[in-house]
Amino acid sequence: MSDTLEHAPVDLVEPVNRYIQDPIAKQIVGFLKNTPVTPNQVTYFSVLVGFASGYAFSFSTPIFLILGGLLLEVTLVLDCVDGQLARAKGMVSDWGRLIDGIAGYFAYLAVVIGLIKGFPEYTQVLQAIAGLIILRAISYDYCKQSLVPLLSHGYDGMEREIQSTCQKLRTKMSWVLVLYFYYMQAQQLFFRGEWSFLRQMKTADQGLKPDLTLEQRRACYEKIKILLTLWRWNGLDLPLFLLALFAVLGIISSSLAPFAWIMAVQYLLTLIAHHYFVRRI
Repeated sequence: MSDTLEHAPVDLVEPVNRYIQDPIAKQIVGFLKNTPVTPNQVTYFSVLVGFASGYAFSFSTPIFLILGGLLLEVTLVLDCVDGQLARAKGMVSDWGRLIDGIAGYFAYLAVVIGLIKGFPEYTQVLQAIAGLIILRAISYDYCKQSLVPLLSHGYDGMEREIQSTCQKLRTKMSWVLVLYFYYMQAQQLFFRGEWSFLRQMKTADQGLKPDLTLEQRRACYEKIKILLTLWRWNGLDLPLFLLALFAVLGIISSSLAPFAWIMAVQYLLTLIAHHYFVRRI
């Protein structure tokens, strides 16, 4: 284990991202960083590719299913490209972060709608899969925001991010930041049973908790490293990658029902484990 726990963010990266999508995205970013292309433009293009994937899935023929699966994988890669490109060009912004998240939901919703049109007999199963994917995305984002800074730097990243957002809103009102603030409150409610309105945060004296020492962070890591492994397999990209793979292999119709059950059981067990391990720290 590293003395500084700098490996903590890597411990939570989805394997499908770490070994497939991110390496491909890095090659694309290496080319795009010297062009006028912006991260937001990549995000918009990824949505169009996602819509094209959904449209291809709606035909449900073998050729179009392969095309839909390949386009879905391209969408997943582009979803990695925009963030990497923003960091490479120094163009990270609150607006970019928000549209990156929202754009992904629109693209993947188009994919699910296309699958429902192509396989109407599996409408309820696909709706359940869509709901589970959204829950996984929100939960995985919360865990990255909360646990990674706790282990890497010794503070609750979710609390720090909420405080930072409130500070920005005190300086300048922005509906983008307001939406982001309440998105984090929804995460807080789901995982901690806590909710605060923006007006309460503005008037309340919300001091930051003291940072943990390196020894305390090491102790935390030892207690929750199993939890990090569990969440690693509960992100957004894995189920979408598997749907793309099922489509390319021509087994998507026979895979949907068992896939939904496996996703549901996996997510439920991870939530139970999350509350158990978090209580330990």
